[in-house]
Amino acid sequence: MKIPTGVVLFLLIGGTAVCGSSSPTTPSGGPPTPPRPTPVIAEFSDPASGFKTRDVRDVDDQIVQFDTANNALIWAADGRSFSGYAVSGNFIGGFQVRFGAKNGECRAYFTETGPATICDINVVSGQLVVLPTNVRVPGEVCN
Repeated sequence: MKIPTGVVLFLLIGGTAVCGSSSPTTPSGGPPTPPRPTPVIAEFSDPASGFKTRDVRDVDDQIVQFDTANNALIWAADGRSFSGYAVSGNFIGGFQVRFGAKNGECRAYFTETGPATICDINVVSGQLVVLPTNVRVPGEVCN
């Protein structure tokens, strides 16, 4: 298959402008994307014990945090951010942060609101995946 010279030249010029630039560019000349507000990490509090934390765990003990300035979940393993997670107290949309202790350590867990089971959170091909489980929050009480 033969590619017209004009197409190759256009691709090279476009790639050079984006790769060689130190500031964001907009290909159509439209308005630049506004900068996101500085992240503000939510702190969750156990009403029974007063324990507070910013780290919320899934069923595999993977840690996520929540950015209240951008309504986003932050995958702590690599800092990626996923929008659509507004925090209201210990609630995040249809989910709830619940507290328990494992081996004497107080922890916060990302759970389904209804059945109170810990969710399984993963990033697959760059997409956030939240799945239900049948695992309940550990029964030990935070002290």
